Amino acid sequence: MTQRIVILAVSAMVAMGVGRVFAHDEFRIIGTIAAVKNAQLEVKSREGKIVTMKVDGETLVYRDNKKVGAGELKAGRYVVVDALGDTMADLLAVEVRLIAALPK
Repeated sequence: MTQRIVILAVSAMVAMGVGRVFAHDEFRIIGTIAAVKNAQLEVKSREGKIVTMKVDGETLVYRDNKKVGAGELKAGRYVVVDALGDTMADLLAVEVRLIAALPK
């Protein structure tokens, strides 16, 4: 009886965790940082559109495959951003990679 309860509880926790993983779509934005302000990152995409996304303490920032601080995010730098959100208007940056130049 106890074993069934444990299995049911573990199954419920796994199901809830999987739901969170698939709750948002994945987005990749490639462009130039337009602005960094108030926990938000604005990136001008290769298409010329400004995409605004939130950044938080869990947003990872990399340069040359090495983790760097969020202070490295400055206007004019080229980036590849992997973000999660329901739409392009509601994004959270998960990982920001600083790159040397925009790929053609």
